[in-house]
Amino acid sequence: MQDFIGKSLEDILDKDEFMAVQDELSNLLQFSVITVNTGGIPIGHWNNFTDFCRLIRSSEKGYKNCIECDRVASLQAVKLGVPQSYICHCGLRDCAAPIIVEGQHLGSVLGGQAVTSEEERNNIDVDRLSEQFSISKEKLNDAIAKLEVVSEEYLQRCMKFYSFMGTYLAEISIKKLTQESLAKETSENFKLLQLVKEQELKRMKAQMNPHFLFNALNSIARTALLENAPKAEQLIYELSDYLRYTIKNVEEMPTIQLELDNLMHYIAIQNTRFGNRISFSITIDPHILEYKIPSMTLQPLVENAIVHGVELLKEGGKITITGKKKAKESNIYFSIMDNGVGFPNHILQLFNSNLDKNDNTLGLGLLNTHARIQQKFGFEYGLTIESEPFVSNCVTIKIPCIT
Repeated sequence: MQDFIGKSLEDILDKDEFMAVQDELSNLLQFSVITVNTGGIPIGHWNNFTDFCRLIRSSEKGYKNCIECDRVASLQAVKLGVPQSYICHCGLRDCAAPIIVEGQHLGSVLGGQAVTSEEERNNIDVDRLSEQFSISKEKLNDAIAKLEVVSEEYLQRCMKFYSFMGTYLAEISIKKLTQESLAKETSENFKLLQLVKEQELKRMKAQMNPHFLFNALNSIARTALLENAPKAEQLIYELSDYLRYTIKNVEEMPTIQLELDNLMHYIAIQNTRFGNRISFSITIDPHILEYKIPSMTLQPLVENAIVHGVELLKEGGKITITGKKKAKESNIYFSIMDNGVGFPNHILQLFNSNLDKNDNTLGLGLLNTHARIQQKFGFEYGLTIESEPFVSNCVTIKIPCIT
């Protein structure tokens, strides 16, 4: 589940709620327990720690060594895939149970803090600990004397408890992140629906009576013919065909061939406007021409490349349109590339992130095209942007193969 990537245990847990559960269970069972993140840092406070462990952690160096010891023990438990018993850096028997969610290590539950025999108690190196952590031998001996001698069965019960706590925390993590994912998906779907509705409303408001419009254009074209202005006549027919496709929009999912024909009408109009300032190159794999595509997908992106890219260049503007189906994939990719001024970094970061894209600075063409594709096919489809100003700015469209 992608939602766990980059998440920490602190991001997921309700600290107060979790500590209340840990306090209640550890006090009921009288087990020492501490929950740590992947770096060994405690999350909240610890419960039922022995006087000896409290004394060691009262030293700054001792505390750092305990953190490192917990971190290493946690990683070893992750490597083994099961809770483990181990000897801590001070010579006590401890236990560690990893918290693993969807294969990602988020932390561990640890505890134990006991010895299993008088021999283990006597083997604790008081001289070393006193010198290393600047703690008096008298305090260390008093704390060691209070350590409980436990059986191996007791340590096994400890590990079961820590394993239960680790599983409980993993389940909380899954539940919370699943809820967040569902809420986010619901919110994104709502926003996409709103965008589509707004676009449709704008489209309806912009429509004129098609018969009046096309009759007027045909009259203008005939006038151009009578006045011996063939270029003007051709331009009007290009505009007429372009508007017919755009306004009528009879097919919600025309073929790529029809969408490409409409794009050619648009490019013919722009060629008349810009002349040699902008050149267009189109390479579409003929094998994809009969597949379907949402209407008005390509033209808004070419328009964006002109208006926000190469139009600002005095000369040498280039726009390249390519379309192909990748081998062993059931997806089609279109790229609209230009050598214009490119996209500002904040727009690139916004568009290629999971942040709210309801931002007018992106431009309606980009935003609406992206929203319509995701609304129709799902969040794995849509637009991505790469930009290297005045070299290569590329908007890539990903749609599924639909016949």
